[in-house]
Amino acid sequence: MNPPDSSPRGSILPAWIAGALVVVVALQVLAAWQTRAALDSLDATAARLEKAAIETEQVARQVKMLDDRVRRIEVVADEWDFLIDDVEKINGQVSDLIRALEGRDGLDIGGVPQPPDLDWTEPELREAARQAAATVGITLTDDEIRIPARIVLREGILEYFAVLKGGKEHESLISLVGNAGEGERRPKEFGAKLNNAIQALGFRRGTPIRFTAAGTRPAEGETMYLFVEWQEAGKPVLVRAEDLVWDRIRDRAMPHDAWVYVGSSWVEGDAPGELVFAADLTAEAIATYSAVNTIIDTRAPGAQDDTVFLVASPRLPEGVSDCTLIIRREDREPTRTFPDPRAADQDE
Repeated sequence: MNPPDSSPRGSILPAWIAGALVVVVALQVLAAWQTRAALDSLDATAARLEKAAIETEQVARQVKMLDDRVRRIEVVADEWDFLIDDVEKINGQVSDLIRALEGRDGLDIGGVPQPPDLDWTEPELREAARQAAATVGITLTDDEIRIPARIVLREGILEYFAVLKGGKEHESLISLVGNAGEGERRPKEFGAKLNNAIQALGFRRGTPIRFTAAGTRPAEGETMYLFVEWQEAGKPVLVRAEDLVWDRIRDRAMPHDAWVYVGSSWVEGDAPGELVFAADLTAEAIATYSAVNTIIDTRAPGAQDDTVFLVASPRLPEGVSDCTLIIRREDREPTRTFPDPRAADQDE
């Protein structure tokens, strides 16, 4: 009889189970390692994304800074032309003042004998003035002068209310064209014939603005009444010239009775002893920014500042360019008046 087996075989796991446990543990260790690796990878990715976000924010700030700089450059570029124009105007004004003070301006009357003033209201002279004016398209009647014109500037700063055709039309509300056709030069001696017609209404030459060592002497002369007439729906519309000019400093239209007759001057021509009417050379007819050689000037406040007067754009007729300038000694009631915009503001 064999002795009883006292070994603990019943308490020992079979080998295959132990091996399986080893494999399970190994797999868990591997899974844990892979999970850790994945987490580390996610952390690295998150770090890269965070860095990228920071860099993107920095780039965005740099882009904004560049955009702000570009905007500032664009603003400067937009204003550059205006700055150049302002500098050129100032240089021109300084040059004009120096020439006037020193008597070297070719259009200054200093040293040039002026022709005697004739009484153009005498019947024969008046008729001669009427016929001469008619040759350039100007109509002279007993109480007024009518000059065909065109509206040439609808917004912006004015230095003239009117110039002769071919003058500084970019600074003038209207251009006096007379009977000159489109693309044609203005008639010869247009300004002189207009001036004679004005004197035939009874006006006497005044004194243009003068720049002296003692200071500026404003233009002086007899009061003139100027109107602009155009057609709307086949009917004439008559407006005071002053109502088409806006004073940006006082925020109102130019005051009425602002125009004075100064009569320009005569200057030396190319030929010895020849006299030429200065306004025919400069094409200055009606100034809002006082000019030495204009025919008609203004005594309105701001006449010696070229930034005061603007086109009263809303008051101009839409789609209408042809008009007539009317010059009178006596006032008349226009067919169109304009309410004071400030009154509407006060009512509100």
